[in-house]
Amino acid sequence: MLVNRRTFLTSTTIGTAGLLAAPRVQAQAAAPALENTLVVRTTGGVFEQSLKRNFFDPFTKATGVRVIPVAASDADMQAKAAAMQTAGRVEWDIISPQMSELANLSHLLVDLGDCASIPNMTTALPGTCGRYGVLYLVGAQVLAYDTRAYKDRPPQTWMDFWNVKDFPGRRALSNSGGPFATIVSALVADGVTRDKLFPLDLDRAFRKLDEIRPHIATWWRTGSQSSSMWESDDIAMALMWSGQAYATKKTGFPLAWSYEDTLANFGAWAILKNCPHPNAARAFINFYLGSAEGGAGFARDVGYATPNTAAAALMTPAERSELITTPEIMAKLIDMDPAWVQQNRARTLERWKEWISA
Repeated sequence: MLVNRRTFLTSTTIGTAGLLAAPRVQAQAAAPALENTLVVRTTGGVFEQSLKRNFFDPFTKATGVRVIPVAASDADMQAKAAAMQTAGRVEWDIISPQMSELANLSHLLVDLGDCASIPNMTTALPGTCGRYGVLYLVGAQVLAYDTRAYKDRPPQTWMDFWNVKDFPGRRALSNSGGPFATIVSALVADGVTRDKLFPLDLDRAFRKLDEIRPHIATWWRTGSQSSSMWESDDIAMALMWSGQAYATKKTGFPLAWSYEDTLANFGAWAILKNCPHPNAARAFINFYLGSAEGGAGFARDVGYATPNTAAAALMTPAERSELITTPEIMAKLIDMDPAWVQQNRARTLERWKEWISA
């Protein structure tokens, strides 16, 4: 089953009574001998710190496998993965693309089949298993803003983001590799309704991006940069990963955000073909899916939900109400069309590279 926003609205959703009665996590089955190291791509910053605290360190404690995180933008991740396969020297084990990108990257990834080799899949949300990767988080690419800049009338929509007259201030957009959230935001700002977004009208989107370009002070490439830019670059408003926004706010920065018509993020863990530590990679993914404590801690840190169905029972009602997987928030999000992305990714990226470098 393809994971999307409707999967979460029509099936068991984090924060509902169904999850509070979730079954116990299945014990990890006997596994092949594990390598002593695991290399995992992350986006860096507070996001990586939360993964380390809630999953990497507990996995090391349980198995003895040392986890080495490597921070990289989406574009750098995909370029590096392809280059390593071409050179025949794969140095990473696990990467973290979007679920909608797995088909495009399938030639680089281990085929997981029906995920029978991952025992804790039985306690994960519906749609977690993908042939070339498993769901590891649910988030969105939100419209974030400095509350000090917009005390009386905060921005709520992408039309507000493009409205520099009524909402002045320095803006930031993503150049982390996949430009789809930026393109979708431009089309929504131009009046395209969510049911008319796909196929994406690239000509219309780039005309709209031409309008806002003079007001973009920062094109951020990593999660860490998207947090630090608020003070270093004096940003007032930005497109931002919801988890990074959540974590930035927890540092004390006066940040708020809107989920209105924002693109949903369904992040995946995927194992690279010919990786140096394949057994450790499968063991980590199984550990990740089976960790209710890690899922709850991760949600408290960065606001992302993991697929573990028992995590919600470890959170307070107030904490569960803030999760992105609540029906009220999920209803505001826009689904990516994976089939369109698969067919049009190359030409969209080429168009983006030409535009951003012009």
